Amino acid sequence: MGDFRTARPGGGPAARWPWAVLLPRPAELLRRPAEPVERVRWLFALSALSALFLTPVGMLLAGDRWTIALVAVSCSGLAASWVHRYRTREVPLVLDLTDTTCLLLFALSCTQPAIAFGVVVPALWFRGAYGSNGRVAGYAAGACLAISLAVPLWGVVPGQAPWTSPAPVLGSLPVIAINALVARYLALGLFQRDVDHERDRALAAFASRLIGVTDRLAVMAASWVTAEAICRSTPGLRLAVVYDEGGDTLRVSGTAGGWRRQPSTLPRTLLPPASTGQEAAVITAPPELVLASGVAGQWVCLPLPDTAGGHLLLGATPRVPREGIVATRSMLAQVALALRTCDAHAELRTQARTDGLTGLANRPAFTAALVQALATPDTESWLLFLDLDDFKVVNDQLGHLAGDRLLAHLGGQLRSVLRSGDLCARLGGDEFAVLLRDAGEADARAIGRRLVQLISTPVQLAEGLARIGASIGVTPVPAGHAESLVVHQADVAMYAAKAAGKNRVQFFSPALLQLDDRAAAEAELRAAVADGQLVLAYQPVVSAVDGRCTAVEALVRWHHPVRGLLGPDEFLGLAEETGAVLELGEWVLRSACADAAGWDDGSTPVALHVNASPVQLAHPQFVDLVRAALAGTGLAADRLVVEVTETTVLDSPAVSATLDELVGLGVGVALDDFGTGYSALTTLRSLPIGIVKIDKSFVAGALTRTADAAVVEAIVQMAGRLGLATVAEGVESAEQEAFLRMAGITALQGFRYLRPAPVAEFGRWLAGNRRPASDGELTPA
Repeated sequence: MGDFRTARPGGGPAARWPWAVLLPRPAELLRRPAEPVERVRWLFALSALSALFLTPVGMLLAGDRWTIALVAVSCSGLAASWVHRYRTREVPLVLDLTDTTCLLLFALSCTQPAIAFGVVVPALWFRGAYGSNGRVAGYAAGACLAISLAVPLWGVVPGQAPWTSPAPVLGSLPVIAINALVARYLALGLFQRDVDHERDRALAAFASRLIGVTDRLAVMAASWVTAEAICRSTPGLRLAVVYDEGGDTLRVSGTAGGWRRQPSTLPRTLLPPASTGQEAAVITAPPELVLASGVAGQWVCLPLPDTAGGHLLLGATPRVPREGIVATRSMLAQVALALRTCDAHAELRTQARTDGLTGLANRPAFTAALVQALATPDTESWLLFLDLDDFKVVNDQLGHLAGDRLLAHLGGQLRSVLRSGDLCARLGGDEFAVLLRDAGEADARAIGRRLVQLISTPVQLAEGLARIGASIGVTPVPAGHAESLVVHQADVAMYAAKAAGKNRVQFFSPALLQLDDRAAAEAELRAAVADGQLVLAYQPVVSAVDGRCTAVEALVRWHHPVRGLLGPDEFLGLAEETGAVLELGEWVLRSACADAAGWDDGSTPVALHVNASPVQLAHPQFVDLVRAALAGTGLAADRLVVEVTETTVLDSPAVSATLDELVGLGVGVALDDFGTGYSALTTLRSLPIGIVKIDKSFVAGALTRTADAAVVEAIVQMAGRLGLATVAEGVESAEQEAFLRMAGITALQGFRYLRPAPVAEFGRWLAGNRRPASDGELTPA
């Protein structure tokens, strides 16, 4: 066992020998310490001092001047030594020798030498609370020797009898030895309990400091503070972290525990020859390690979890305490968990500003960059709005998976054309935006042409050859202008490029605002609602546990008299911009509720998911519309789920109030395309969301990209802790389904089960998929 001398707070120069000892402050000696070890030492000190001043009272009253002199000298010396020990926690050898001499003098002053044992016993208990085992044993031996020497020297002291019997002294020596042994044993147990408590307190404080920490550097800084605390509470412990980066040496990244110096490298040969998992492997310390640490005893090696080539070295003399290894392993486990949390938060922060499919910036990141450019004077910037031509043909002919692969390919291609300071973002669907910083009109024109040329180059996919084009609208970004105005100008220029024949670059000019194409499109859309050109398609949501259909999403289509069947991506944007989405949304809600009410056959109810746009949710009559649709069709409120996007609920406080009213009616709320917005975590925490729908871009990439798989797993776990159901969108393969089920997803939706189907076809499919699948597997359509 090591030396348990501990520095006492406040034991500074004022407490040094001899003046502070000779003139101690009574309040300090009588004040009861709070810590257990110090409280025991205080009690032992008071006991020893009390015995020292009470035992010689009778001798002082009846003794001669020689006796009084011996008592005064011995008691003063012992009292000064003990007070010094208590106040400084120091046990120099000279004071132990002083105590031995004073005990001899005290024994010579007594009427019988054995009387001195009344002082020796409390002195041994007090001395047992300080120093090493060897020093305590030496002190006990010296005390016994002092009392024993008093017997032959008895006749030398004036006034004492010429001879005294040694029997009482010799008979008491075993009792003294036993008292010394018991006192030291109890003190060591108390010391061990104290250091164990200190280690536990350090680990608990470390865990508390890690709560809410999402920065890796902060985690590592806190871990080194904890490592130092573990070394302080484990006497003689040394700690070092090394990394095997190849070659013949290990890089030393840090040390803790009173090293003489920190070496920069250590020989690689000190590592154990084979992997020992998480067990502590005993290693042979090279001379460099012994000289730097000052420890020639035992060294062990622990692998750092979740770290390639990282190892932690622990050393102590004569061997590394087991409790030190346990505490260090506990700290490493907390560090590994905290670092994984940091990585997950970093990934989510990246996802909040990055499009998961293309790796480009997303709409919130683009908007923030555009606002910054508009607020930066004396810097010329240009905005390019890019919309892919004939991208729908790729989706229809080659499939949506091929379309996603094409978009991912274009993401890398677009970055290759731009300069290092430019920003390219995917705004959604097949729309992109490029912000050229510190660029002139010639730069914007050249880059726009290169983009058109690049995108119009056919791309060979696994499903076939994809041929698309790009219509690009270009406008300057003058400082001080409104962001909405600049975006509108780029949008107008882009539509003008499409109207001029597609696959071209169009610069904005005020004359373009006079075009009435958009007004005509708005009139067509409003007529479509009135003339019955809109139809609904339904896609099921199936349970990941038993394969039964638990919900269905209503999707609107437009039977355009000239352009044919149009998907929502081709007209919903226009509907939202022009306000036609209010009439369109009301029709969708009433029609979908009526269809869903007709599927009720008394078996397991199927929930109906209906999408709601920001314009609808912000309308003051939207809740009344929902209430009327439910009452008019007889559909129960708890069977209706309104799907919203993150951008929708973050853009307007009124939307949040609307959602609260819907939940009050019993209507559910689902968050669609989760993970693609700017503040997903804030959304889940602050809004009455019951269902989280994971964006299909993460599902598509989960089997090939580790980051996408990690995001899916993180969302499922986070939603589970929040008590939310999860739905994976865009499931197309058995492999994706298996991964999602292993991740703990609640339900699944995608082409694997059924493509969006008309009401009659979906009704037939639903009739055979209300019950759980007999084999427990999800049955694709």
